[in-house]
Amino acid sequence: MQNVNLATDDLKLIIQPCDRETELYLYQLGFRPIESVPQLLYRIAGEAKLADLFFRISQLISDSAQIASRFLVTRLSLESRNLLVEFLSAQPLSSMTLMIKNSWFLQVLARQRLFFKYQPIFDLKSGRVVAHECLARAKSDQGQCFSGQQLIDAALSMNLTFEFDELARSTCFESLAKLCTKVGAIEVPQTFFVNVLPNAIARDPKTLEQNFQQVMELGLHPEQIVFELTEVEVLENHADLPRLIEQIRSWGFGLAIDDLGSNVAIDHYCMEFRPDVIKLDRGLIHGCSRYVLKQVMIKSLLQFAHELKIAVLAEGLEDGNDIEFCRELGIDLGQGFGLATPETMLWQARSDRLLSTAC
Repeated sequence: MQNVNLATDDLKLIIQPCDRETELYLYQLGFRPIESVPQLLYRIAGEAKLADLFFRISQLISDSAQIASRFLVTRLSLESRNLLVEFLSAQPLSSMTLMIKNSWFLQVLARQRLFFKYQPIFDLKSGRVVAHECLARAKSDQGQCFSGQQLIDAALSMNLTFEFDELARSTCFESLAKLCTKVGAIEVPQTFFVNVLPNAIARDPKTLEQNFQQVMELGLHPEQIVFELTEVEVLENHADLPRLIEQIRSWGFGLAIDDLGSNVAIDHYCMEFRPDVIKLDRGLIHGCSRYVLKQVMIKSLLQFAHELKIAVLAEGLEDGNDIEFCRELGIDLGQGFGLATPETMLWQARSDRLLSTAC
């Protein structure tokens, strides 16, 4: 039996770097080569400091290098003949750094720490607010706030988009019920755009029925809700998706398509699903008053949509000239920082004052 002492009992992080650059970064963090296997680098790290070490590695080494490099945490002696055998089970470094880096996201899901901001959607012709888009945000236990993009990026990197989408929808409806109760009989725009991942509802159709039941139980009306289909990942081929869209409509929910003009296929979404609203991507809208090519594309999409009796919404409106161009062109709706920023408040169209939500 091998003798065990304090040196061999120490917890060691062993990494096989994928290239010379990664090796040099690890040297900066105090790693050193194992004498008998110099292509492997190690550092003694107590359990309390291991998470911090992984986090520092995630900040220093590129994502691609984290994927290509492998790691092992062991208490074996560096001279043990079993070390290389154990290293055969080494995992990509990214499998741990992603978890450490996005540990806040796991807490958000586990503790349901989402809240929402509401961005007004304007009728560009009248200038009135006609709806709000519900935008997910989160706050950590330490009080740090996370944007919608940070939430989406974390969900994608950890393959938790379905779990995030389901939690966001459920939490959103609860927030809307509190909001509508708080504003009471005051006349305010009460149409809300709620983001939905097509892959998520296709994977688990029962969540849609649960959403419908939740909306009814909370005293909301399906006609108040516009499901906004958004693609943050490659849309999979789901034969049942058209049927699910029809189910959404039969319950009374509205339907919008996000990011048209970027990665969203016009023929797939508009010809097959016939949404109530299509949203022109901010990349297409930004600078539209100056770039002829964008103007041609926008005019074509606008004509196409109006012939199908689909309303068109320009998102990402920030510049006054772009706003005026879209208004004169006949685009129906608009949203963006140039019109109003997302707030934990609801914009009251008639008096232009804000109504606080319970967030």
